[in-house]
Amino acid sequence: DKKERMQVQRQLAMAGMTGEHALRNYYLSRILLGIVLPLGVMAVIWGARAGVLDLPTGLEQKIAGLSQLALIQIMAVLVAVGFFGPAYWLSARAGKRHRAIEEAFPNALDLIQISVEAGMGFDAAMIRVGNELAATAPELSEEFLTAQREIQAGRTRDRALAQMATRTGVDEVASFANVVLQSMQFGTSMSDALTVYAREMRLARELRAQEIANRLPVKMSAAL
Repeated sequence: DKKERMQVQRQLAMAGMTGEHALRNYYLSRILLGIVLPLGVMAVIWGARAGVLDLPTGLEQKIAGLSQLALIQIMAVLVAVGFFGPAYWLSARAGKRHRAIEEAFPNALDLIQISVEAGMGFDAAMIRVGNELAATAPELSEEFLTAQREIQAGRTRDRALAQMATRTGVDEVASFANVVLQSMQFGTSMSDALTVYAREMRLARELRAQEIANRLPVKMSAAL
């Protein structure tokens, strides 16, 4: 249904798959793998039993000894692996990309802040930082440059930044977009706003690190 499609599209965007046919290709891959994988294995089993395929003797004996129930169980497992495997892969890829953006964003924010303080406009600063991060943080660089291409193509800045926050799924990026839009809306200094936000984000990172450190003794006690 529409709600599920939107959820899958959001997850695809978080994984960096934002093409026009990403949703269609994703479901096609699940359906094809759910059909082709079991059919391919069953074709191998049939070929081994019919003597068409030349397999090792031990493997042929194992295949010949499979019961009808065992074949049905193998088919069911292969269908499940083929259909749900891409979903697991997508979730893992989205999580990996989420962590990469989350780790790279504080440095990117500092670079944007320095560029704005040096006299560059906000859009020019984002493009400059996006190009600078292409080698070290390609995921975040892609998001910055995509947002700026959308703005240059005519999309409003608030929609472009909101879309960037939705694609990444990172809370810091969403807060960054809100800070920038509020600064532009009320006419406050962009440099001051970014400075305050960078300070708050560093404090939040420090508190998260302390929280993880405080949980370590309990975990170590259980292990010991």
